[in-house]
Amino acid sequence: MAESDRIRSFIAVAVPPESAEGLREAQERLKAVEPRIKWVNPDGFHITLKFLGGVEPQRLNALWNAVGEALDGLMAFTMRFRGLGAFPSANRARVVWAGVNDGADELIEIAKRIEQVSGKHGFEMESRLFTAHLTLGRAREAGSNPALAAAIQEMAGADLGQVRLDRVLLMRSELTRQGAIYHELEQKMLQ
Repeated sequence: MAESDRIRSFIAVAVPPESAEGLREAQERLKAVEPRIKWVNPDGFHITLKFLGGVEPQRLNALWNAVGEALDGLMAFTMRFRGLGAFPSANRARVVWAGVNDGADELIEIAKRIEQVSGKHGFEMESRLFTAHLTLGRAREAGSNPALAAAIQEMAGADLGQVRLDRVLLMRSELTRQGAIYHELEQKMLQ
């Protein structure tokens, strides 16, 4: 099968624009001190639960049906964003993120179920444990920026808003010169 016949996809939860004001404000503050980072478009804020890569449509459908079954019985919940951080560290930021406080356990449970089902369907298992976070921006390479590190530290405990999560999404990612464009393919409603 040609690579063009595959769907570059991932499973995620989305943050609607109306729930993202605190995240947008934090991102704007960080942009002012670090313009070299590629900042995520706030209209596309999401938390990736499992990146699948390029997948044949039939295989993707089979996986999504199994994910739906694995998530049956899970309840909708409220998730609160609190604080900023960076991987590998604020002093050498490669990924700048907003942390998840309330709702992190529920999100981890969803990710765990998706990971188990994905493994049973032949997808590569993650070597790292899932960390509940929302990516605000990425750098091509880790670099030192004391002003960025200070801004992250200043907002380490900031309340960045909340969102009611009532669905898990199967997304397609289209890579363009301007960055990735995301398209919702399917959704699984939580109870």
